[in-house]
Amino acid sequence: MKKQMLVVGALAMALSMPLVACGNASSGTSSNSGTTTATEQKSDTKTSDFDANGFYAGQWRGSVEMTGQTVYGTAGGFEPMLDVNISDDGTCEVVPLEAHADLLNDKGTWEGTADKLTLHLEKAGDIELTVSGKATLEGDAHAFDIADFDTIQFDFYG
Repeated sequence: MKKQMLVVGALAMALSMPLVACGNASSGTSSNSGTTTATEQKSDTKTSDFDANGFYAGQWRGSVEMTGQTVYGTAGGFEPMLDVNISDDGTCEVVPLEAHADLLNDKGTWEGTADKLTLHLEKAGDIELTVSGKATLEGDAHAFDIADFDTIQFDFYG
């Protein structure tokens, strides 16, 4: 019985320790309000220091999400459609894959921010792609002459 009481007491003390630590952290929160502002300023600095060439230059493979019925039920996946090649000299090229040769084939220039890539193409005009992840972009599939799909997703290929 004494062992059980000892274990219960030790357990209660162990569980109360994190609460004490949290209490100390919350008491310092009011004095850290300046730290939050400094962190916000750092994120603004990161945005202004954004290296568009470092982020966008390379090959981006565009795919659409496919679903269909099989004997096993609904199946899905991504169908690669085209590549967007971004050069660090400010030029770009949209090249359809062999199986989709009827899609947009165009050249132009590009500009990018931390949240969007804009292609300025000779035939198609301006196409905006939104950053949707660390190495993914998303845009309007119709802008690339892809019918029956609303969205095209791009993954960085290198």
